[in-house]
Amino acid sequence: MKPTRVVVADDHTLVRQSVVKALAQAPDVVVVAEAADGASAVAAVLEQQPDLVVLDIAMPGTDGFSTAEQVRRLVPAVRVLFLSMHDDDTSLQHALALGAEGFVSKSAPVAELLDGVRRVAAGERYLSTTLEARHGAGGSGMDTTPPPALTVREREILGLLARGLRPGEIASTLAVSIKTVKNHLTSVYQKLGVDTGAQAVAEAYRRGFVTHVS
Repeated sequence: MKPTRVVVADDHTLVRQSVVKALAQAPDVVVVAEAADGASAVAAVLEQQPDLVVLDIAMPGTDGFSTAEQVRRLVPAVRVLFLSMHDDDTSLQHALALGAEGFVSKSAPVAELLDGVRRVAAGERYLSTTLEARHGAGGSGMDTTPPPALTVREREILGLLARGLRPGEIASTLAVSIKTVKNHLTSVYQKLGVDTGAQAVAEAYRRGFVTHVS
């Protein structure tokens, strides 16, 4: 079996080197390049054509989100896993909206990073344990339970939410009232068993209701 080829991007040298060292210990993973900023990460991806890129969010110049967008556009086959201390709901929702297949908190143990790399490389979606506990998604891959019966409009609104639009922007896009949008979102939250937009997006990705956003 071919090892998973990975590019690691983090502007903190010690952190980056620690991640590279940790991944290098796995016989089924090989780090083909490392980068200290977004532009270098994109260049490395273009040159190496890896299977996966591990991205920090806060980097000088081009941040991790913008880097992920460029990688998605230039090399769509490369899978994206964010490794960041910024694991708040907004950052997670933004990452998922960009089509990231994984998100691991920097507070997670090395074993979780390795697990995330392997699962994402295998085609699954992955959230580290703390995020999974918070959002009920990702660590075990796609859900195998029957999906709730979302209406066409609910799926449409959920897709726009995954793109990062706020309720008011969704209302403008669909030419409906914001009250209508909020009513649909309330129904979506109930059906998915979540309480927030970020949780709804995470659950939608886990169940395959939405895919990466172009």
